[in-house]
Amino acid sequence: MEAPRGPREPPWPAPAVPEEPRTLRPRRRAAEAGEEAVFRDEVRFAPDPLPVRYYDQDTARPVSFYLSSLEELLAWTPGPEDGFSVALVPAQGRQPPLGSRRPRTLLCHDMMGGYLEDRFVQGSAAPSPYAFYHWQHIDIFVYFSHHLVTLPPVGWTNAAHRHGVRVLGTFITEWKEGGQLCEAFLAGGDGSYRAVADRLVLLAQFLRFDGWLINIENSLSAAAVGNTPPFLHYLTTQLHQQVPGGLVLWYDSVVSSGQLRWQDELNEQNRVFFDSCDGIFTNYNWGEAHLERMRAAAGERLADVYVGVDVFARGNVVGGRFDTYKSLELIRKHGLSAALFAPGWVYECLEKTEFLQNQDKFWSLLTRYLPTHSICSLPFVTSFCLGMGTRRVCYGQEEAVGPWYHPGAQEPQPLFGEHRPEGPGQGWVKTHSCLADAWNGGSSLLVRGTIPPEEGHVAVRLFSLQVPVPPKLLLSLVYKLEGPAKVRVALELTTGDADSCHVGGISALNAETSDRHRPRPLRVPPTKLARWAARCGRRLQGGWVQRCYELSLRGCLLQDLFVSFSRDPASREGEHFVCRLGEIQVVDADSLLSPLHQVQAIAVSRVSWQRAAPEGEGPPEGAGPPAGLRLSCTLHWSYPLPHARCFRIHCRPGPGPEKPAFLGLAFANQYRVVGLAVAEARPGQDGRVEFLVEPVPREGFLVPQAEWGRAALLYSTPGA
Repeated sequence: MEAPRGPREPPWPAPAVPEEPRTLRPRRRAAEAGEEAVFRDEVRFAPDPLPVRYYDQDTARPVSFYLSSLEELLAWTPGPEDGFSVALVPAQGRQPPLGSRRPRTLLCHDMMGGYLEDRFVQGSAAPSPYAFYHWQHIDIFVYFSHHLVTLPPVGWTNAAHRHGVRVLGTFITEWKEGGQLCEAFLAGGDGSYRAVADRLVLLAQFLRFDGWLINIENSLSAAAVGNTPPFLHYLTTQLHQQVPGGLVLWYDSVVSSGQLRWQDELNEQNRVFFDSCDGIFTNYNWGEAHLERMRAAAGERLADVYVGVDVFARGNVVGGRFDTYKSLELIRKHGLSAALFAPGWVYECLEKTEFLQNQDKFWSLLTRYLPTHSICSLPFVTSFCLGMGTRRVCYGQEEAVGPWYHPGAQEPQPLFGEHRPEGPGQGWVKTHSCLADAWNGGSSLLVRGTIPPEEGHVAVRLFSLQVPVPPKLLLSLVYKLEGPAKVRVALELTTGDADSCHVGGISALNAETSDRHRPRPLRVPPTKLARWAARCGRRLQGGWVQRCYELSLRGCLLQDLFVSFSRDPASREGEHFVCRLGEIQVVDADSLLSPLHQVQAIAVSRVSWQRAAPEGEGPPEGAGPPAGLRLSCTLHWSYPLPHARCFRIHCRPGPGPEKPAFLGLAFANQYRVVGLAVAEARPGQDGRVEFLVEPVPREGFLVPQAEWGRAALLYSTPGA
């Protein structure tokens, strides 16, 4: 359906051109990798106000943003500050893909108005934050708030994309003001609603999230509701063209007459909206009769109907809270998709000290109704970090003590829960995240279990994969046994395509499970792979152990990754064990032979200076003794982001060879340094601070410091 044509130009002001921040000119550019770019600045204390939209007014740290009006939306164009909110990579591939007909699971994150500690792009020191980590069971993540244009904080987008989950923002109108707003862009000609749709597409395209939930919760005039299906169709079409795998979903609220009447189902009163986009998210007060009608109404698009489940159990619902599984059971019975609204209930309403346990309990009750997704690309690397912790650890070495929270730093998460082998044995294995110790980041995976007397070993499946395996595969496991248990720890994997799959360099467990294999550990890693396997076979700091494996494969499909625990065959007693897993890596050996990418073209902009805080107030960032100045600036650099896992930012205040101090993580080619303590320049001399950008490749190995990006800032006092 095409709306009557009206004026092509929307009745709003043209977008403003953003003002470029002051960028320092380099005194000397880095000519080669490892060389230092040098910049100079004169210390001045003139105010340099930061754009309110992009920076927290209390801490001056960059934040994710939202838009509150049509004027803001239509005036938005990508600028330098928007770079903080660009996701690192698109959603990773997974199986089955979102386009399959299998019923899907959508998670709608609604928590206390949104934009809480998760708004800080570079993380915060939140002591008891919310985290979601059961990504292998969901397909779509929606970030919801009551702002007109709710843009997903980039930390959520990075975490979701790392697991292959699509991320949607929310476009919502409500109450009388929402009705007036809809009149402004829907009741006129197609130029008005197309201008709004074009900006929504541009936001998703530039910030690298995947689409929109459209939620019109106010009555519409005849003209406005008549233009709503064309608006949805145009938005969906444009999004599909500009954002691969993009989605537009409609929330069940307004009906075709323009009245605000929640239907709790797909029916003839809201079908016109469903037919104009990728799916519908229904309201929550449904019963089985609604599901039966929807099954008939959806036809071949059963998976595009997302039946709403309010986890808070408000209204007349089948089940919420810890009874949410009752709703899921009925929804799956009828072959429909599910939309879980506000599963953060376990955080908001229950004890914060028991959050991880309650989170695991909630999702374990749903697992049978939530199919597992498979990872389908290499390299696959995880330290099991939740993106938070009580201290920060880097490869077994403690970097900082104190709480931290950075959703974007969350690593790929495993399948959680309790696993019991088939058969009469009494063996069991249970996995859960633990903040008490970490190999890299803030947490590790704690594995507890029992090997019964009648069994020689137990194993737990951690990841489901569907990966065509390259000819040579390298695997690594970092682990630590706790307590007196005498068990052997090993990686196991399963391969598919058994008829054509040739396996070399490993030993099969037994004839009955010929597609399940236990690789032999590498004793001497290949010389060319030394940078990846430098720690293999050694006992590491903190009691960690790393085991490396090499597999020669041809025509195989890697399907599952297990960790197994074996007891001494000579023992006739059962064995209880506690083991921490710190890291798993699965890497194509050939990928490690290519040259390292270099951090290039480092620039410094938005430099500002402040006097040091009075004695007793510690510096907001950095390390070292009290100093006379606080430096804030933005670092920019060039690096091919598809090859980066993240960047670690360091500084070295002052001259000298001392070890660089860790500042934080970046998941884009820029980082904001805030309130760094530096010494005042002496009369007639330059002060100096050096910044170092350490790239962390996707394969997960350490890059030598000589190959980091480096920039020095020389500063002087006026008149000195």
